[in-house]
Amino acid sequence: MPDFENPPATVDVPAARVTRIVAVDAPRAAVWRCLTEPELLARWLGDIAAFPDGVAEGATGRFAWTGEVVLAARFLAVEPQTRVAFSWAEGILSDRASVVDIELQDAPGGTQVHLVESGFPLDGDDASKREALRALAAGWTVELDELVELAEGLRA
Repeated sequence: MPDFENPPATVDVPAARVTRIVAVDAPRAAVWRCLTEPELLARWLGDIAAFPDGVAEGATGRFAWTGEVVLAARFLAVEPQTRVAFSWAEGILSDRASVVDIELQDAPGGTQVHLVESGFPLDGDDASKREALRALAAGWTVELDELVELAEGLRA
């Protein structure tokens, strides 16, 4: 485990973007497995990650949180051990889908994960947009902490 805690996700209200960068004390291959194997995805991102055709560019499926939300998803990019990007939206994919882009880089002692989610169809004034983005940032803080724990456990 690193000797520090990763900082929480941040928001950029004018750009409607959430960003989080975390350090993982595990090799890139372990982190990559967590991003691309549905059974591992479901252990850190939601409770269900159902992708019948696997994780590949163009593949569709869903993420779900038990008793909460179901997000339809489509993988936009899968660059081995470097980057995954997907769009997702509640219910069905539409023009209200946001895009999650996750890049991996080597870092001292492990891997750096850089996540950006953008394209939110936010309504309302700046205060309500800021509140919505902060809620999303809080979610990514929890989810990526779970990714770090899972990837570091795989390494052990």
